[in-house]
Amino acid sequence: MFISLAPSPASTPAWKTVQFTANVQGTSADKSVTWSAMAGTITPSGLYTAPSAAGTDTVTAVSNANNAMSASTTVTITAAAPPNAVSLLHFGNAGFGGDDTNVFQTALNQTAANGQALEIPAGNYNINPITFPSNSNMFVDSGATVTANPGYGANAVMLTIGSSNVTITGAGAATAIFHMLKAQYTSGEQRHCLYVVGATNVTISGISCNDSGGDGLYLGNSTNVTVEDCIFNNNRRQGSSITGGVNHVYYLRDYFTNTSGTAPQSGIDIEPNAPSGFLLDIHITDCYTNDNAGDGLMISPWMMNSTSQPISITVVGHHSTGNQGYGYVGINGDAGRGSPLSSSDNTNAPGTILIQDSFSDQSGSYGACARFYAANGANLTFQNLTVTNPNVNGPDPSYGDSGAVEIVRGGGATVPQGNVYFVNVNIASTDGNTTYYFNFNDGSGAGTTNVKFEPGTLSGATKAPPSGLVQGVATSVID
Repeated sequence: MFISLAPSPASTPAWKTVQFTANVQGTSADKSVTWSAMAGTITPSGLYTAPSAAGTDTVTAVSNANNAMSASTTVTITAAAPPNAVSLLHFGNAGFGGDDTNVFQTALNQTAANGQALEIPAGNYNINPITFPSNSNMFVDSGATVTANPGYGANAVMLTIGSSNVTITGAGAATAIFHMLKAQYTSGEQRHCLYVVGATNVTISGISCNDSGGDGLYLGNSTNVTVEDCIFNNNRRQGSSITGGVNHVYYLRDYFTNTSGTAPQSGIDIEPNAPSGFLLDIHITDCYTNDNAGDGLMISPWMMNSTSQPISITVVGHHSTGNQGYGYVGINGDAGRGSPLSSSDNTNAPGTILIQDSFSDQSGSYGACARFYAANGANLTFQNLTVTNPNVNGPDPSYGDSGAVEIVRGGGATVPQGNVYFVNVNIASTDGNTTYYFNFNDGSGAGTTNVKFEPGTLSGATKAPPSGLVQGVATSVID
């Protein structure tokens, strides 16, 4: 048996209906089939309706004859505006080079109030800051570019979501674009492109947020937030900041790239602003932090302490390439080194940070690092990490060494460093810039505890064997 489509698209837009037919070969008189679809819906006659979200779907026909032959086909679902979408142009003229802010805000307010989706047609638009009310549903067509007007103030944010049940869907991140005027922002760090604070039930997919004077995406004090298949490129401070007070956060297949302008300049920086800034159920999956002027992925719960809720962060399948700082870095707090916490508080938040099945390639300094990471904080584990050609800028400017992975700090700390584990780490250096595979060194003299280095495949370190150093003493495995 085989399935033929009529018509025969390699892909179909979301919401679209397509008629499937099946030609059953064989001797049985019963030529009927039973249809099923994994994500969309399909009738007994084979009339298929694509799901609302972009992705892939599998349609299967099973013969009703005794031999029950079956066949399946995969359909790629492309993003499309929902059937109830109302065009932005229904609310006024826009896209002619003027200020389109009022048309955008009016259209958002009215479609949200009426339970409709707002479609942004292909074209070039210019806006001042806009705010998404609860129940907003915006679809951005391919070829739509929304640009910040000149003159944004130091704290002006282009897109604000502080409400509930908001969806922004783009036809594709390369062609559904929000961007600001970074070249004009020579000072400050708060002109964010997308600002999600105090929000609940937010889904953002298939768009770009680029060229901001702050973060491509600033996220804080929000619950149930999904960001998938998006691009955050050429932003001034971070690709994305996650500043705490967050629960159930999912970054899926996103790109955080080419950040430069003002520190930290990381692809992603997870850094709460206070002990109350919890980090619960955060998942970063199959994402990329590439070519940033700072670190690729920075996890910095240094403002949290033992009164904070346990941290829960899982990073899987992450790619960190060509960042000028570290590929991955964890930093927590110790009042003895000048932490903003009270001088008597050298505690840290408990919990688990797992970076699994991930990659660090051509980082400026170490491929992965726990820097000033006190052992009384959350468990930080790098499992199945692959590090390739770290230290492309030479020895680390702060510590002067060139290990591939590190647990390191200078003076001023008061409690032991550690609770950091490198498990099945694969390291390859082909450029001569890596001396040892690992280096665990405490310049504060408070000690190192609860650490592990279990190697996978290692090659190319210029001073190995042995594989690494612990307080300057050579060793190969730490377990």
